[in-house]
Amino acid sequence: MVFVGLAGPLLAAESTAPAISHDGLALLKQMASASRRLNYSGTFIYQHAGQNETSRIVHFVNPAGGELEKLETLDGAAREVILTNDQVTCYLPDSKTVIIEKRSTHRFPALLPEQLSGVADNYVVSVTGMDRVAGYDCQVVVLEPKDKLRYGHQFCAEAGSGLPLRARTFSEKHQQLEAFAFTDLRIGGSFSRDQVRSRYAAKSKEWKVDHSALAISDVPADTGWSLTRQPTGFKKLTELKRSIAGRSAMVSHIVYSDGLAAISVFIEPLPKARPARSLSHQGAVNIYIRPVADHMVTVLGEAPAATVMQIANSLEFRGVSGK
Repeated sequence: MVFVGLAGPLLAAESTAPAISHDGLALLKQMASASRRLNYSGTFIYQHAGQNETSRIVHFVNPAGGELEKLETLDGAAREVILTNDQVTCYLPDSKTVIIEKRSTHRFPALLPEQLSGVADNYVVSVTGMDRVAGYDCQVVVLEPKDKLRYGHQFCAEAGSGLPLRARTFSEKHQQLEAFAFTDLRIGGSFSRDQVRSRYAAKSKEWKVDHSALAISDVPADTGWSLTRQPTGFKKLTELKRSIAGRSAMVSHIVYSDGLAAISVFIEPLPKARPARSLSHQGAVNIYIRPVADHMVTVLGEAPAATVMQIANSLEFRGVSGK
């Protein structure tokens, strides 16, 4: 188990970008756009819980404007992730499994949402100086949370394009939770389909295919669930009912956001084995499961455990409007 404005695809292929902004919010928008609109390839390290994971990434925007990406781990268990616009296909050769899902999370370097409304209300954004990552000069931008309901962040954006070269997340106790950083990078280059083609697609035809995370349909709806104590700065972003392959009942899904961090709430019928309350984490993402009456509530997001638990513990069913 969290979160505008550059040139079009033809210019992106040549890594043409406006001069980097020195205004914090404008720089964040430029970073969000650059990570999705530019062509780039390289190697980065992900650090969390005292462990390092190295991955190679190739990202292209084709002449038609489509976004294609190939991410593969270089150490530990083999994993390859192919992104084609909003569809994500993950190949796990050790278990001979293919997982197909819709893009719903942010991956380095595209960690920032394209819409950043509300960020200035909940964070102090400052540009603090220059640094150097993977041989490129980069501008440091810091997001200091205004309370303990959210994490702090530090980014370093490439001085010419705004592409994020490094990202760090800090807990409410100012401890580093996770970090991403390029060690080798090339920005620009022409689109090449071969470089984003899966090495496992042909040999995976007999593998198990898991569609369980792929929604058959998402219907905006009043789910009837609401919060009695909504965390300050978090606003409801989406509310819908989701039909998921292999599940007979609809799953209610509500997303709250402070402009940067997103917290997802999933409500579904209780399984036969009633789950106990549990809190776990993966990197900077906290996951809290709680039974509520005859439902199982799962809340997860890149936010402190107290924030995730506050949302879960204040969730109650008030009925659907008009019924």
